[in-house]
Amino acid sequence: MVKILILEDEDYTRRFIKKIVLENSSSPQIFDTSSGKEAISLAREYLPEIAMLDVELEGEDFNGLEIARIIHKISPETKIVFITGHSKYAVSAFDVHPYDYILKPINVKRLIETIVTLTNYVSKNSSNENRGINRIVVKSGGEMFFISVKDILYAERLDRDTVIHDGKNTYSVQDSLQELGKKLGNKFLRVHKSYIVNEEKIKKITEIGERVYQIEFLNSDKVALMSRSGFKEFREKIENLTL
Repeated sequence: MVKILILEDEDYTRRFIKKIVLENSSSPQIFDTSSGKEAISLAREYLPEIAMLDVELEGEDFNGLEIARIIHKISPETKIVFITGHSKYAVSAFDVHPYDYILKPINVKRLIETIVTLTNYVSKNSSNENRGINRIVVKSGGEMFFISVKDILYAERLDRDTVIHDGKNTYSVQDSLQELGKKLGNKFLRVHKSYIVNEEKIKKITEIGERVYQIEFLNSDKVALMSRSGFKEFREKIENLTL
């Protein structure tokens, strides 16, 4: 059963979206509300796989973008769909990696296609929690960077920032290491309190002191740190590959 959250402050539109969802998915569990605060509470309690959000909410402390960011932190796997009458928010919405951005008046065919595609995807992959994503979008100033997950070497926590390293560049994001790790999938390992690494990019691990190791990466001179507990977990994971 796919759990779907609908946030829309217009009663008629909310009922219409709910009707389309019911007609085009198999026995979904729907949580619909006109309140941003209630939407956040529902997201915390039920961890919906899909959240369909209006952006401009009359009389609310939060708009749909802010609520999407909160939901994204609560449940990074939730697929976000914005349904709004305003195109001006499209660029700002990228930091929560929305699946779709549907403008009002609603194109019913597009809405149905989005619902069918997402519910089928969630149903098919519900048993695979660590599937991960193929790329992430990082917004910096007026620019957006599209980063292929397979090219990421590691990420580290520096003060209050999480910094992603690929072969050439670094990018700062707001996610915690835990949140980022959930997005990236099970190929990324938490090897230290301040590091997650792409196991497929590891070239060499060297003990450099008591309870600490240094990781070197393929085709790069960048390095990361690994704790003793991280080393133990990694060794157990790759034990069958050791010659």
